[in-house]
Amino acid sequence: MEEISVVLIHWKIKQGSETEFEKKWKMELFIRDRNGLIAEFLSKVERRGETFPYITWAIICENLAHEEQCTHYINVGMWNSHARFFEEVGQNMKDDEPIKEFEIERRRRVAITPAEWRRGPGALPQQDSSEMK
Repeated sequence: MEEISVVLIHWKIKQGSETEFEKKWKMELFIRDRNGLIAEFLSKVERRGETFPYITWAIICENLAHEEQCTHYINVGMWNSHARFFEEVGQNMKDDEPIKEFEIERRRRVAITPAEWRRGPGALPQQDSSEMK
């Protein structure tokens, strides 16, 4: 199998700024050249409860005082190589700038490389979500 790179970005967004963040993600933080992009998903993190009783991984703020005012998102980007991800997106990730106005804490990132895999009959969505740039 060819190399696949998966990059996770944990966004910590101020409550009340979710719409602003999602709009900015769709319209401004877009992928200019999608060559090499397999798929990308911005997902809101669910909390353990009646609907999701199996959740055991707490995605939380580094400063627990921020937790009550925070909505968590995980961006999952799947690329055909880490080099392609870095060329298109990674090289622009600079942590020396102030956090964005909608963030309560600086985002965190991790790159993962599949060690083993399995496939099912399901398919990735064939189109972008609405209003995606």
